[in-house]
Amino acid sequence: MKYDVTQKHNVTVIAPEGELDVSNVPELQQAFHQIVNDGKNKVVFDLNNVTYMDSSALGVLVSGLKELRKNNGTLKIANLSGNVERIFKLTRLIKFFETYASTDQAVMAFN
Repeated sequence: MKYDVTQKHNVTVIAPEGELDVSNVPELQQAFHQIVNDGKNKVVFDLNNVTYMDSSALGVLVSGLKELRKNNGTLKIANLSGNVERIFKLTRLIKFFETYASTDQAVMAFN
């Protein structure tokens, strides 16, 4: 899995590519921990280039959201579509995350 971490208006954007599954979730989890340890608490998870997510990846998002909320922050989801959107709906996780049609909309929602 490849992912980019960028900053937009004091918001950290994580943009992974490809499949998010048990084989690469530890890397993603480490990225979340590093962001929180760096004192950042506004995060957008851009799913535009994600083709598949398993339960371990969903678990990282849930634990990331909890960790950010402990630090008075939150995690927003951008570009949710296709199979990944179906997974969020089937698991009802869509109720726990603020979702946006684009990364820019998610970033602006913090202001």
